[in-house]
Amino acid sequence: MDRFHGAGRMNRMQNTARRQKARDLCAVFLFLFLLPYACSLLFGRSETARETVVLSDREGLSVACEGEAGMLLIGLEEYVEGALAASISPQSQMETLKAQAVILRTLCLKAWEEEGDTEKRAVTAEQVGQKYLDASQRRQLWGADYEENQARIEEAARQTKGIYLTFDGRILEPSYFQLSAGKTRDGAEVLGEGYEYLVSVDCSHDIEAEDYIGSVVVSKERFWKLLDCDSSGKITLTRDSADYVLYVDTQAGRMSGESFRSLFGLASSCFTLEEKGEDILLTSRGIGHGLGFCQYEADRRAAEGEDFLALLTCFFEGAQVQKGE
Repeated sequence: MDRFHGAGRMNRMQNTARRQKARDLCAVFLFLFLLPYACSLLFGRSETARETVVLSDREGLSVACEGEAGMLLIGLEEYVEGALAASISPQSQMETLKAQAVILRTLCLKAWEEEGDTEKRAVTAEQVGQKYLDASQRRQLWGADYEENQARIEEAARQTKGIYLTFDGRILEPSYFQLSAGKTRDGAEVLGEGYEYLVSVDCSHDIEAEDYIGSVVVSKERFWKLLDCDSSGKITLTRDSADYVLYVDTQAGRMSGESFRSLFGLASSCFTLEEKGEDILLTSRGIGHGLGFCQYEADRRAAEGEDFLALLTCFFEGAQVQKGE
C-alpha cells in the first residue's frame, strides 16, 4: 500500500523534467515554422472557448486499477476515493483529505495529458503513480472502522468533485509525501525548470512526529557490496538546501539520493552515515521524498483552521484551482 510517493515517483518526475526540456526545444522550432498558419487558424477564437474544449475532453475519463478481484476499469471520481484510502490516513482532518483528493485527481489528469491522445479515455494507476484500494481491501484494512472511514473519504471526494490544479495554463504535477525533514524541498533546485511551483515550505513542527527519525544498520561488508565498491572506498554526499541528499558519489560512480534511499530501504533521502564497529548506521529524518504537499504539516495547519484551498496554494505556489464539469 502506498502511503506516499517514494523513489519511483521521484525518478519519474526527474525523467519528466528531462523530457520536457527536449520537447520545449522541438516546440520552439515547430512554432516558428507554423506561426503564420497558427495565427490565421486561431484568429478570433477566445481563450475561454479553447479551455472549454479541453475540459469537455476530460469527461468520462477512467482509470485501470489492480483490485482484489483483478483488473478494474473505474471512473475518475471512484478512483479518487480508493486512491485516498491508499495514500493518507482517513482520520486526517477533512480539509487535508480534500486537498489530497484534489492532488490525486490532478495526477490523473496529468497522466492523461501526457498520453497526448484525447481519444484515449483511460489511464492506468501505474501512470498516475498511486495504487487503488477497492471496497474489499478497504474493509480488510480498516476493520471495524470501515463505515466511518469510508464516509470520510467519500465526503472529501464529493466536496472536491471536478477540482484540479494548473500552473501557467497547464496541469501541474503535484507531488506529495508523508513527513518532511523540517521543510519541503525546492522543486526547481531538485528537478529543474518547470517545477517552480514546488517551493520550500517551513515544516519545523514535523520534528514532533513519533516516526520522524528512522534508522537502518547494515554490515560494512554488505554496505560496500551493495554500492559495488571495495571497503577502502570513499563516499561524498551532495545535499540540497533542505538537507536532503541529491547525489551520492563513490568510486563506482554517481547515484541519486533517492536511488540510495531505495537501495538501503531508508524512509527518506535526508540521511547521515556513521561507522559503528563492523556496521554502518544510516539515520534518516522524515518520510518520503520531501517534494510538494507534506501531509503531516498540512494536517497540523488544517487543525488550526486552514481550508484545503489554502493548503494547496501554500505547498504549490502560484497554482490555479480549476473546476471541470
